[in-house]
Amino acid sequence: MPKKVIYTDRLMRPIAHFSHASRIGNLVHVGATAGVYPDLRLAGDSPGRIDVGAQTRKMFDNLDTALGLIDATLSDVVRIKTYVAFPRDIATYLPIYEQRFSSIRPAHTVIGSWDFPLPQAAIELDAVAVTGGGNRSIDAASMHSRVGSAMAGVLADGFHYATALPIDGEGQTVAQGCRIQTAAALRNLRTMLAAAELDPHEVCNIHLTLRDIREHAEVCSMLEEFFGGKLPTCTIVGAPLERPDFSVSIESIAIKGGGECISTPLAPSRPGHPAPAMLAGDVLFLSGQTGLKEEQDYPDVRMQTDTAWARLHGLIEAAGFDSDSMIRTNNVLTDWRDYAGFNAGYGGNMREPFVPRATVLGYLDLPSARVQIEGIAHRHGADATILQVPPPAG
Repeated sequence: MPKKVIYTDRLMRPIAHFSHASRIGNLVHVGATAGVYPDLRLAGDSPGRIDVGAQTRKMFDNLDTALGLIDATLSDVVRIKTYVAFPRDIATYLPIYEQRFSSIRPAHTVIGSWDFPLPQAAIELDAVAVTGGGNRSIDAASMHSRVGSAMAGVLADGFHYATALPIDGEGQTVAQGCRIQTAAALRNLRTMLAAAELDPHEVCNIHLTLRDIREHAEVCSMLEEFFGGKLPTCTIVGAPLERPDFSVSIESIAIKGGGECISTPLAPSRPGHPAPAMLAGDVLFLSGQTGLKEEQDYPDVRMQTDTAWARLHGLIEAAGFDSDSMIRTNNVLTDWRDYAGFNAGYGGNMREPFVPRATVLGYLDLPSARVQIEGIAHRHGADATILQVPPPAG
């Protein structure tokens, strides 16, 4: 079956190759959602002034709208990741978030992104929702009374979503130093997994954000020890974090029994390195792929985007999935001046209707890398329902 498309004029007109949401069965992925009106006007009443509060409220309204149009609700949300252009604005964002999600406890991550493609946008999010009413918030029993949702994961359709932060039992940041904080975040992740009756080897996907990307090698060695030498898919980005004294933040997705590593000659499985892809049931998690090859660097962002996509396409094929099975991507650029070239490569590697995506700015471990693409594919992704704005008339 071809993908079903739901058209709406209630959400912003895309400025690149993306839709607003995709749905397969109970699983919904919502792409980059900003505090903007359909005509691209940013929320806020004062001309020339960036109103972060107004943008945040409109962003959540847009999330609510997108979910409603695809037969889901805010109460179905299991994961939210919010990107803030100016870390000082996190203090404005958090009370509004707490108000909108006072009775819902999704896995919640806040990181920085230096501006966005839409001028003067101050904040955006992406989200995952699971419908059907069976979602359960699972508190880490020894700590939940002190730190609330910071130590709660969500179990939905067999998958466990969690964000592990470098905090202690009082919710305070542990001592400074990336090694100490990574150890604390991994302990908290182990506690949250145990509360859901899961083990580290059942983690299929992690996304790790570092305040200082130069700590990459040390953190990877700690991940290798934590996962017993068999790493899941993993994407690592350097960016500002929720608190200025945080060094690391870890997002995790796990499932009972874990996943199966998928690799290809272009994206091989190597000891001590993340799995290129992990197949868990009908879901394929894809590690962040750059456009570099060990024997040569491609300076052109279009070529790097094409090479990253070649790796992703190969992994999807190796898993036995249809070539049109991707249901979302997350993209990192190191320079906004590469946005046009990246989009040219991105659009050339994906058929319409495009899937939801987020594209942010961050640091990457490889100095020559200008783009990194991670994704999630689904065995039935070619039959997804896509929410998008109709193309302009004429």
